[in-house]
Amino acid sequence: MTNFTAQPSSAATASASAGRLCFITPIALTLVTALVGWVLAGGPVVKLGVPLIYEGDGLLMLTVIKRVIENEWIYHTDLMGTPFGSSLYDYPMPDSGSLLALKILGSLFGGPAAALNFYYLLGFPLNALAAYFVLRKFNLSRTLSFAGGLIYTIAPFHFMRLPHLFYTWYFVAPIFVWYAYRISTGSFGWKKGKGKQSTLVIDVCAVLAASCFGVYYALFGLIAFLGGGIIRSLSTRKFSALLPSLLAVGIVTLGIAANVAPNLLDRSKHAANPEAVQRFAYEAEIHGLKLVQLLLPRPEHRLPKFASLNAQYSNSFPLVYENRFAALGLIGSIGLLFLLTRLLIPQPSGEDGRLLHVLAGLTLVLLLASTIGGFSSLFSLLISPAIRGWNRVSIFIAFTSVCAAMIGVKYLGTRVAPRRSIIAVALCALALWDQTTNACTACLVANEAAWVNDAKFVANIEKQVPQGSMIYQLPYIGFPEVPHQHKLGTYDLGRAYLHSSSLKWSYGGMKGRPGDLFFRALAQQPTSRQLSILESLGFAGIYIDRRGYIDQGAAIERELTQLLGKPATLVSNDGQQAFFALASNPANAASLTGLSDKDIMERVDFVADTDGERYRGTLQQGIDFSRSGWPRFVSSVEGLSILESWGRWSDANLARAVKVSFADALPKQFVLNIEAQAFGPNAGNPVMVSIGGQSSTFMPTARMQQFSLHFAPAEGSREITIAAGNPRSPYELGIGGDQRKIGIGLRRLSVQPD
Repeated sequence: MTNFTAQPSSAATASASAGRLCFITPIALTLVTALVGWVLAGGPVVKLGVPLIYEGDGLLMLTVIKRVIENEWIYHTDLMGTPFGSSLYDYPMPDSGSLLALKILGSLFGGPAAALNFYYLLGFPLNALAAYFVLRKFNLSRTLSFAGGLIYTIAPFHFMRLPHLFYTWYFVAPIFVWYAYRISTGSFGWKKGKGKQSTLVIDVCAVLAASCFGVYYALFGLIAFLGGGIIRSLSTRKFSALLPSLLAVGIVTLGIAANVAPNLLDRSKHAANPEAVQRFAYEAEIHGLKLVQLLLPRPEHRLPKFASLNAQYSNSFPLVYENRFAALGLIGSIGLLFLLTRLLIPQPSGEDGRLLHVLAGLTLVLLLASTIGGFSSLFSLLISPAIRGWNRVSIFIAFTSVCAAMIGVKYLGTRVAPRRSIIAVALCALALWDQTTNACTACLVANEAAWVNDAKFVANIEKQVPQGSMIYQLPYIGFPEVPHQHKLGTYDLGRAYLHSSSLKWSYGGMKGRPGDLFFRALAQQPTSRQLSILESLGFAGIYIDRRGYIDQGAAIERELTQLLGKPATLVSNDGQQAFFALASNPANAASLTGLSDKDIMERVDFVADTDGERYRGTLQQGIDFSRSGWPRFVSSVEGLSILESWGRWSDANLARAVKVSFADALPKQFVLNIEAQAFGPNAGNPVMVSIGGQSSTFMPTARMQQFSLHFAPAEGSREITIAAGNPRSPYELGIGGDQRKIGIGLRRLSVQPD
């Protein structure tokens, strides 16, 4: 008997091969992009425990990562801004997806440096895979999708955004573009039929998740969704076709709201903090997108002529700031030009033609929304100036442009199908040459030297003082977003916190909040008084970063040496930091536990706010307007200008009237004594004083005089309002360029019970 062995059919063999390729290609892309990212980051020079960036905004990222690792989340830590603590509620970071990833990475690999490095390097395969799968959804071959994924993930944007670490995970851009395309084709939204409801649930969850990786990317995705809805509405000539896009916009908005909800809830409990994040509408123009910068070669290009072209433009033209990171590279630029030319011809037939038409429309919408002088300016004027970095949309345009380039190669591939793989490899090689530069190994070596220096110095401090001690840091510098102080970078004082496992540091309290205002005012006091207050609080030492002083800290260290009777206890190996130990009683620090910010200040008899130190005084002694700060019985003052030698002018630009609010209720009957003078046309005209429903007037002249007014206000009154009748500016009167709207000048105000 003849035995026959069943052989698989050719169709079955092809199916099995295709199935293997479904897994092999993305796995290969993951490995290749991970390797490429590692090599371009520095390869063997990269060390797990040394961050890829250790300066500028990179230090902010490291402190945020350490906070999220050590605490439940980033919002509060007692190890910065001590003894008040440091909160980030005033500084929204709606990047919960990235923060969660960093918390996991830090917990797994042992600290903020390792978490930062892994996060950055993981971005290469993550971005590539997102692009690959969306390109496959666009019916591109595995080969071209592989090439597109690699080209996209090594966009110049990736390397130049390391200081803004969260932006290196831009895998959400392909996802948003994919859903915008589905909206434009009518395949997104609520539809009846088997499985449709579960698909919608998956879509909603995917869009919600994508909105948790930065408010900028979520906003650009929202704009893309609106663009997809407009394309669908125009093609069907039905206004109702916009509804799926509005659904998607609502989902993204919900995701953004969920991310900023803790910040909003805190804002509802506490007064707004105008110092924390200052944004202005005109910044949308400064940080807007420029079309030419998409097409220019990247900065520091491998080809000297290309590098020179970029430098020539950047050094010669205005409004070149962060948008210099927007370069697409040769392949992306060709794809962008291809898309823009498609807008000039009628909508073509065929699946690829419709896809190109949609991608061109989405790209145009993103350009119009984000370019300098575009709709972004109206957004900043009419909605919010909080969004200013509109140039960051370039990574969305990079994806649509790479898509267009790969579709163009697909057209060519129909004639040269056997060479399609060769073309894809050639494109990847071109992108590597054009879009990347060699790793800065010298930078990595410098990072390691600085990292090791700081780590050793802080470790030595920890050996000198008890565990959990508080350390005072000089010079005072606010947190976050403040200018450099001499050679001291914006976040350089945060280095001590990064290397400490048990100590508490004075730096890092949110600027504009009580703890920060306390240290701001304290730093202005004589060194002897600073020492007295620090010892009363229980601080165990003073950490000085010499880079923050013109004289490298020589004067402050000489004074400390004289006051303490001994020189610096420690000096760092590089000579940039010094440490003075203090003989404080640890019980003083322990006694601060559970106290409010105000109670801590009262404990050491040093109360401060935005105007500096609050001095002791009584209502009878009154308010001395020629003195810096306010007495403690005053809760707030509005409508007064800057301090001058004799007192302060009112300024109607700040408030229509001067309003003095008191911590406690005023007496039932009293005489209000005011020393004041009038400015300009206010001389000889009545000034209205209102207290608890009662009003009275006095007639100031151009010279300083005292006026006494009798009041019996309503019980519980806590405010005195002083309103000049005709505030005018020196500029209006032609006597100078001062544009303050001045009514009266105040030198003293006191309350004498009657």
